[in-house]
Amino acid sequence: MTHHLPVRRRLSGVLPTAAHLMAVLISTGNPISAQAQVQAHSGEDRCTDVNLTTPPSQPVRIRYGLTGGGEEPLALLWADKENYAGNGRFYQLEPQKYASNDRMTAVQAGQLDAGSISLTALITSVRVGVDLRAVASIVETSEQDNQGAFVAMRDSGIDAAAQFKNKRIGFYGPNTISEYWIKSALRRAGLNPAEARYVSLPPPAQEQALRNQQIDVAWLSRQFLAKAEKTGGIKVALRPMQATEQAHPSTLVFFTRQFVDAHPQAFCAWRNDYQKALQNWRGGRPELYAKLIAANYLTPAAADAGPDGGRAEGGRINVGDVQATIKDMVGVGFLPAARTVPAEDLLMKGYALRR
Repeated sequence: MTHHLPVRRRLSGVLPTAAHLMAVLISTGNPISAQAQVQAHSGEDRCTDVNLTTPPSQPVRIRYGLTGGGEEPLALLWADKENYAGNGRFYQLEPQKYASNDRMTAVQAGQLDAGSISLTALITSVRVGVDLRAVASIVETSEQDNQGAFVAMRDSGIDAAAQFKNKRIGFYGPNTISEYWIKSALRRAGLNPAEARYVSLPPPAQEQALRNQQIDVAWLSRQFLAKAEKTGGIKVALRPMQATEQAHPSTLVFFTRQFVDAHPQAFCAWRNDYQKALQNWRGGRPELYAKLIAANYLTPAAADAGPDGGRAEGGRINVGDVQATIKDMVGVGFLPAARTVPAEDLLMKGYALRR
């Protein structure tokens, strides 16, 4: 959204995109193959046994696929590189922004080792056997987050989810976390999620569609919300945590199991640096925005959109929250029960940051 690295174009060939993987899953209902099942390891932290005192002769490349929004602490690893000793010694982080459908295609093509992923895309990917698992939380939906909001025009009479019946609601697209949020909110308000009309729009188009009366409710992420509030005439109707009443990671870090198995030292050095970056971000966000702008990760306008919030302590994933969220996704009709996996199976055993 606010990142300015070049966006990867769709890869050639017939490798499946995330959307195609979802379609295959829906049509076949096939379980994950035995070869792709999560390895049955205990819950120990394997990084405690990894030597992080002696780096390799050459740092290991980590080809990382960005979404371009919400990854501020992660971006410090290259924007403020001198403060993260592992990058350049144990590993060489190579960030690259990918369009959402192309990130999983790149994983399938062997062109990515790690990346950012939504909870919904993670569930789908693991369910159909893509060789990746979550290792840390990036953005967490919680009482503290500031991811954005569902908004309406101030004179619309729409103040809460209970008034969304038969309304045209803007969201980012089918199977996205924004679709889950709105469907969860409608059910909690006593409505059938099918009683609203959903309009898929890219982020920059949401505000204008709302002001043009093409939709009645828009989802505006943090920077777009700040811009719209400065223009005036809108009001917040619903925040993500109000929608679900259940904390959960909305964006996570994944690594391929092949990479971690081959390069545990590089992974554990990255993990240490990432946790340090989260701590530094929590304590020094105003000063660090300038470095993210200089590295072309953020624009000044995005940095002026208010605190991002929604960071899990230490990047740790609450497995219980994830399992409760999956249950809610099924309950609101967002995710059929046959297309789920247990929360434990979404995590990299022995390496994921968890709580």
